[in-house]
Amino acid sequence: MTRRELVLTKLQQIPDNEVQEAIRQLTHYVKARLRYRSLSDRTKSGAHSEKNIGMNPIDHYVGESVRRLYEPNGWDWKFEKFTLAEQLMRIANKLISDKVAEYKAKHDGLPVFDERDVGDIYDLQAIAANDAKGNEEIYTKLIQFAHEVSKDDDDLQYFVIRYFEKASFATIANEMNVDVKQIYVLRKKLVRRLMDYKVELTD
Repeated sequence: MTRRELVLTKLQQIPDNEVQEAIRQLTHYVKARLRYRSLSDRTKSGAHSEKNIGMNPIDHYVGESVRRLYEPNGWDWKFEKFTLAEQLMRIANKLISDKVAEYKAKHDGLPVFDERDVGDIYDLQAIAANDAKGNEEIYTKLIQFAHEVSKDDDDLQYFVIRYFEKASFATIANEMNVDVKQIYVLRKKLVRRLMDYKVELTD
């Protein structure tokens, strides 16, 4: 049995109520990620708007995440490490980030692929030495850890979301209605917290 066959078998064995709960958690995550129905609702305009996506953005990201996991050649569910809900959230996070990159490329003439040096955010020389730039697996881990360490701090969490969508510090400061110096303070806070994950990021 191939890895994909094993994953598809595992998925088919999940009780319907557990699948529904995972989708409920995924929906909640997507809404939070897009700040749905908040003052800074990111579905009103831009990359995540219904006009750009062509349908309700929440339905799009939830449905597409589920489809990407369940399709025959879909994402690998690392069930040894993640619950169904956690894996779906990881897929949604990638889809959301990709949509922003695609939108910026279309409107600003920027490359679709993320060129940000992962090492820039936390200044770990070990990562730079391993040439982490452009390494999707490490970048995905970094985003996951950044969200994890910021979940108890609303300001830091907002900074993390906007940072990985490649918003400038000036833009983030304007959206949060704070001085740009405060954004650098948040960056330093994130750096300190991410240091605990140095080993995982350099493995």
